[in-house]
Amino acid sequence: MDIVETKDAVRHRYDRFAERGGNREACCGQAEAQPCCGYAVGEGLYSDTDLAVVPDGALDLSRGCGNPTGFADLRAGEVAVDLGCGGGMDVILAARKVGPDGLVIGIDFAPTMIERARENVAKAGLAERVKLRAEDIAETGLADGVADVIISNCIINLCPDKDAVYREAYRVLRPGGRLAISDIIFTEPIPADLQERFRSVAAGCLAWAIPEAIYLDMVRASGFDDLKVVACHRLGPEEVQAMARCPGAEFSPPVNDRDLGAVFGKMASCKFTAGKPV
Repeated sequence: MDIVETKDAVRHRYDRFAERGGNREACCGQAEAQPCCGYAVGEGLYSDTDLAVVPDGALDLSRGCGNPTGFADLRAGEVAVDLGCGGGMDVILAARKVGPDGLVIGIDFAPTMIERARENVAKAGLAERVKLRAEDIAETGLADGVADVIISNCIINLCPDKDAVYREAYRVLRPGGRLAISDIIFTEPIPADLQERFRSVAAGCLAWAIPEAIYLDMVRASGFDDLKVVACHRLGPEEVQAMARCPGAEFSPPVNDRDLGAVFGKMASCKFTAGKPV
């Protein structure tokens, strides 16, 4: 698939997922979110305090691989942008951290997902400090330098044009602003023919994932500095299987078992921070 076809396929999947309202069983067929493409909830990356303030609707739509609000150092009064906000889980947590004088802008290109996020933000009582926009995260439509911090949770891996996403993030951040990103990467290069098979069906979080070294060099090439890897969780076989079908088996095409086996032990959730120079 080319860039346009890939984006259309991914948008359609997540719109269908949002239309159904999501759930913590849709991805892995289990009552809990572990192991799953939304394993961050079940892995304890969110505290009980965090989970207690997030409406069930947002939890059910969560497909994150980390908790960027936990390492973004969000402060009262800041403007934060969530790239690929989904059902609003991280938007809600960020809004509580920036307080009534701050603002969180959630961006997602699936219109139905934005509708669900709007419902969940309202249930959390945070509508006055959140703005939600149905836009491509590579072309947000936001003003230059509007954000103090940009967060993203397991979304940029889905994008075939990651360099465009990071150029856009750089533009939207003010000088001295920062990134806090959780994303899926390969820990080493994989054969080109294998990657092409994943991309031919836009296979969940596998299709457009790239090796860690290439990914981080791309972030630096976009202008960011002071890049620090906070943590890197290597995915187990069941987690890789779930990632291949994200946001759930009924929404994404199956992937050949032999191809999946070839990347066992070679995928990870990488959390990192970086800054825009002053």
